[in-house]
Amino acid sequence: MRTGYAAANLMMTAVLDDLASLQRLLGDQMPAIGPTVVARSAIEIASGAWWLMEPGIGARRRVCREVALSLTSARRARQVAEEYQATGFQVSDAIAGALRREAKVLERIAELGISSPSGGFSPGIEGEQAKSATETTALMLKTVLPASIPGESVYRTYSAVTHGEIYGLMNFMAPGVTSDGSTLLHWHLPPDVLDSTIQMAITAFREAYRRINKVMGWGKLEGDLWELKLTRIYNS
Repeated sequence: MRTGYAAANLMMTAVLDDLASLQRLLGDQMPAIGPTVVARSAIEIASGAWWLMEPGIGARRRVCREVALSLTSARRARQVAEEYQATGFQVSDAIAGALRREAKVLERIAELGISSPSGGFSPGIEGEQAKSATETTALMLKTVLPASIPGESVYRTYSAVTHGEIYGLMNFMAPGVTSDGSTLLHWHLPPDVLDSTIQMAITAFREAYRRINKVMGWGKLEGDLWELKLTRIYNS
C-alpha cells in the first residue's frame, strides 16, 4: 500500500519539477514551443497521480493501480532496451536493469497474491487498467472546466505541439508587418496561449494534490507546505 503513496509522491515531485522548468522558460529569450511541451508533461504526470489516488477505492484497488502503472513502465523500458540490443549496442547496466524490471514487477505481483496481469502496454490487473493520457486528463479537468469545453480538446492542444502536428505548430504563427509594409508570418508564443499553458499546468498539479490530500487526510500544515513549494517556483 505504501508503494502506491510513494509512487504518487514521486509523480508530484516530477510535476513540480516541470512547473519549475516552465518558470525558467519565461525569461526574455522564451522559446515558442518549450512552455507548451513542458506543460503537457506536467498535465500527463498529474493526471496519472490523480487516477492512482482516487478516494474511496480501497487498498487493494489502489495497489492494483500502482502495479499496473509500474508494469506499463517496465514493459516500455524493456521495449527500449530490446531495441538497443537489436542494434548491437553493448549491454550496459542500464539496459540490463531495464530488461529485468518487468520480471521484478511480476514477482511483486505474485508475492502480493494479485491475479496475473494481461499482456500489452496497458495491462489490466483485477479490473484496474490505466486509461490513456487523453482520457485521464479529460476526467481530471472535468471538474474545473466549463461543460462546453471537453478536457480531451485541452490535452490534444498540447499534444499536437509536442508531436509536431501542423495544426498545433500553426498556433505559433501570426501575421506581422515588415519594414516595407508587406505582411509576413512570424513565429511567436501568443500571450493568451502562454497564460492558458501556465494555468492548465498549475491546475493539473492542484487537482492531483486535492485527491492526495483527501486520501491521506492531511491537515492544513501539509497543504501549506505543498502550496509553499508552488509559490516559491513562481515568485522566484
